[in-house]
Amino acid sequence: MDPFDPLDAQQIVIDYARLLERDITENRHPARIDSLPFTVSTIKTAIRTSVAQLVRTGQLTNDMRDYFETAYISLADYLDPELVTLMSEFRQSAEHLETTPGAPPEQRIKDAAWRTLAESSALAAEIARAAADECDKLRSEFRTFLQESQP
Repeated sequence: MDPFDPLDAQQIVIDYARLLERDITENRHPARIDSLPFTVSTIKTAIRTSVAQLVRTGQLTNDMRDYFETAYISLADYLDPELVTLMSEFRQSAEHLETTPGAPPEQRIKDAAWRTLAESSALAAEIARAAADECDKLRSEFRTFLQESQP
C-alpha cells in the first residue's frame, strides 16, 4: 500500500484506527509497536495524506481534525515489546499493592510486587517521560503539517 495515495492512505488509517480503538478499549497502552498494522512512518504519512486530501476537498471538520490529531499523537503509545512488558509488570505490581489489604511494612517490602516497583520505578518513569516527550513532538508535527495544508 502506498501511504501517499489517498485511497491507500485511507485504508491504512482505517486499519490503524481499528487497532487503536481496540487497544484503548482493552486498556492496552502502552502497546507493542510490532502490533501496528504498518510501520509508524507509513501510518504518519497516511494520516498526513488523508488530512491533506480532506483539506483540499473542504471536508475536514473540527471533529475529524481532532480525531486525526489524537490518532497521530497516539503513535507515541506504541513501544518496543521489552518496554511494554516492563510497564505492564510495573502497572500490575502497583495494582496488586493497591488491592492487597494493609500489611505491616516489613511484610510489604518482601512482596514480589513491592520489589518490582522498587527496582523498576526509575526506568518506568523514564519511559513515561520519553513517551510524553514523543506525544509533544507528534502534536507539534501534526499541527505544523495541518497548518501547511491550509489554503
